[in-house]
Amino acid sequence: MTKYREALRATPDDLALRFALGSALSQLDRRAETIEQFRWVVEHGAPGQAEVAMAREWLAAERASGSAPPSRPAATAPGVPATQSQPASPAGVGSIKGKTAWPGVDPESQIVSVEIRLNGDDAATRDKSFRLHIRLGRPYVMSGLTAGAYRLMGRSAGVKVWETRVVVGAGKDTVLDLTDSNALVTPKDFTPRDG
Repeated sequence: MTKYREALRATPDDLALRFALGSALSQLDRRAETIEQFRWVVEHGAPGQAEVAMAREWLAAERASGSAPPSRPAATAPGVPATQSQPASPAGVGSIKGKTAWPGVDPESQIVSVEIRLNGDDAATRDKSFRLHIRLGRPYVMSGLTAGAYRLMGRSAGVKVWETRVVVGAGKDTVLDLTDSNALVTPKDFTPRDG
């Protein structure tokens, strides 16, 4: 977080740095600061950028959970209320989304971090790589993805909990829930702790 802030002093308009800072802040559960950074990303980035889409989805999830104040009008597409879906993805890109859940984990009272990595797994996506940090028990969204196959991996506390191949369709939302039913480990072998 400190390094991102230092870098932003030198290049305050760097969208990728602002998104990275927002992501780091979200991992520390510093909501107000995360909201500030992600709003900046949404307001200053291009609608098709992956960072913009992910920041918009995070803000929408926070509003839906009642944790975040309503966003300023510039944070959504013109004429689209903040609680509704944004316009469909441009041709050639799609998204992957789903819920995360684990027995015994309550996201409202526990902070259990999950890192979701998405790496390209075919000719169209081979050079693509995405990473997202969320709290276990919260939904996740990765938008603006080039259509094609990816390898999704989810880790928590150094444990690889999920690994699967997923195909993202152009103009589609691919739904993949990450729960104990499709995990590599069982609830008795993985008992997440706060932090």
